[in-house]
Amino acid sequence: MTQYSVIQEIKDRLDVVSVIGRYVQLKKSGSSYKGLCPFHSEKTPSFHVFPQTNTWKCFGCGAGGDIFTFVEKRENLPFPDVLRMLAREAGVPLEEVRPEVRDARQRLLDIHNAATSFFQSNLLTGPEGERARVYLAHRGVSQEAIEQFQLGFARDGWEHLIHHLKSKGYSLEEIIQAGLAIPRDTGGAYDRFRNRLIIPIRDVQGRVIAFGGRILGEGEPKYLNSPQTPLFDKSRVIFGLDMAKRAIRARDQVVLVEGYMDVISAHQRGFKNVVAAMGTSLTSQQVQLLSRYSRNFVFALDADAAGARATWRGVMIVQETLSERGVLAPTSSGFRTEKRLFADVSIAIMPQGQDPDDVLRQDPEQWRALIENAIPVVDYIIQQTAAQHDLATASGKSQFVAEVLPTLSKIGDAIQRRHYIGRVAALARVREIDVEEALAQFERGERRRSLKRKTPESPIPPEPPPGVVDQPPDNAILGAAEEPPLWMDDGTASPAPEPALPPTPASQPRRIGPEEHLLGLMLLHHDTLWPWLDAELAGLELDPFYVEDFTDPLNRAIFQIVEDYLFDEPEEDLVDFIARLDDAVADHFHLLWHYAQVFEKSKPKYIQEQHLQREVVTGLLRLRLEKIKETLRQLEIALNEAATPEERRELSNSFIELTFARKKLEKSLSRYSQTMHWTHNRRIYVMSSTPPAAPVNDA
Repeated sequence: MTQYSVIQEIKDRLDVVSVIGRYVQLKKSGSSYKGLCPFHSEKTPSFHVFPQTNTWKCFGCGAGGDIFTFVEKRENLPFPDVLRMLAREAGVPLEEVRPEVRDARQRLLDIHNAATSFFQSNLLTGPEGERARVYLAHRGVSQEAIEQFQLGFARDGWEHLIHHLKSKGYSLEEIIQAGLAIPRDTGGAYDRFRNRLIIPIRDVQGRVIAFGGRILGEGEPKYLNSPQTPLFDKSRVIFGLDMAKRAIRARDQVVLVEGYMDVISAHQRGFKNVVAAMGTSLTSQQVQLLSRYSRNFVFALDADAAGARATWRGVMIVQETLSERGVLAPTSSGFRTEKRLFADVSIAIMPQGQDPDDVLRQDPEQWRALIENAIPVVDYIIQQTAAQHDLATASGKSQFVAEVLPTLSKIGDAIQRRHYIGRVAALARVREIDVEEALAQFERGERRRSLKRKTPESPIPPEPPPGVVDQPPDNAILGAAEEPPLWMDDGTASPAPEPALPPTPASQPRRIGPEEHLLGLMLLHHDTLWPWLDAELAGLELDPFYVEDFTDPLNRAIFQIVEDYLFDEPEEDLVDFIARLDDAVADHFHLLWHYAQVFEKSKPKYIQEQHLQREVVTGLLRLRLEKIKETLRQLEIALNEAATPEERRELSNSFIELTFARKKLEKSLSRYSQTMHWTHNRRIYVMSSTPPAAPVNDA
């Protein structure tokens, strides 16, 4: 069964009203249901569920979709987790991960479990573990915390762990692949961790995937981590998140500290929403992972210079990663995401000379007060920046204002922006209007630079549409007041990297519709078409290409992953990047990629570069137009069933806005369609292993 048919079967088995009704109090209104939107504050219900189409729509914030979209947004979970969660509830079996990948990955997990037990035994009962036991007692670590975090000890020897794991049936090659041993140039290998307190590093499901080791006595480095392995990528792991995620959601706050011992100390004293980033600084992948559980970040790092630098870097990463994502808002061209900082970030400044562990051990109530009274990040940035310049001089004032402009530009709330403009003006002792003009000039420059960066020389000239054939179109979650469920992985985790793109299975045709057609082309030319399309849409005064352009959950998941990939600007190829992801999305990516390749090879020769550009623009405009038409149909139903004049008035305003948006899109589409030589015009394609002799196309 393909992922597409699995998704459809889940939708057929699960009632959209029942699923959403566990989160939102719904009231029947004619043929639909309505309630208060869970994604924005409102007093008049604008959230509607349409059981006939198994969809939902909020006419206040513009969000909408199917049960997959709703659960993703409400639970802040990635698509693969939502797919497994709803599949279990619907009783729909999922395809297994490829056996060889599953077995190899499980083997690595088993090695880490065996190593964890070995290290624990050394600490708890071994005579050489006495040094580690004394150290932990000195740090105030309780026996309960030792067991909870599975702490252990690596003995001072070259092959203690290797001999133990070999006795359990693991080969030296497997031990090296797990990162637990280092090969010798002369042959053989030796233990990576020796004479160290061992802290197991677990993934979000609680499985040990790596280790951190603190040296006992003299030597460098003070802390040693496992290397990158098929299980462990330190840029994507948060220490303690497996134990902290429930508390983070319950408190809607995540506290970030710097070290393992800080996390252990906090959890031991009841502060369960504390985690630490792996490595010297926070990464965008870690920020995205944490944002699934809360958008309220508190940085509680050391008070020394290194801690201040780490805090500053972390704050910048949060701003860069989350500032471009925001709430949906109606505009003249439809619904768009407003540019806002997608998180509340605060700074808890430790007393001079103390780190979080010191504060927690000496006075837990002081820790609580420091977190509760954390300084908002904008205040922190303004304070730190002001302290670096002589504000009595003209150049100091100019440099100070210039350095805080990027932060001010990310404040979406007008009242907050006005407040901080006034604050900056007061510190620099200049007029507010001068800061406003500098900010406006900065934002204009950013827009120009963004367009310049996003406008490539030209997309790759396509070669001569797949073997395409004409095909007619296919005609236990808790209540909102309770803590949301945290669904455990069923063991089908992402595979290790594979060097080559696997061929698309030919056993069963797969449906390729307009969404897939557009996304496939954008994936194949992501480095050129993706930025070019944003620039072209800006010229049309339309919203940039974004995830809400898609309705299918698989397409939305692929879009979000590729957008994150492009944002991070990684050195690895997109195909290699996708190969490391969950099969639930990797298989769909392979389908789209294969489709786009076949499409280009069989395309008529007169389809040149500019026609490919027009193809993606018109494809996107048609998708948006169909979406607006569907929203207008839903609005008509909601208007006919409106219970109060106020509700009817708000829906009418939305209807007028969307009508204008529809006309604007139709005008833009007409401009492009007049010069098109080829268009798929809402076709449905079916991939097959054998392309037809001649491609079918519209003249």
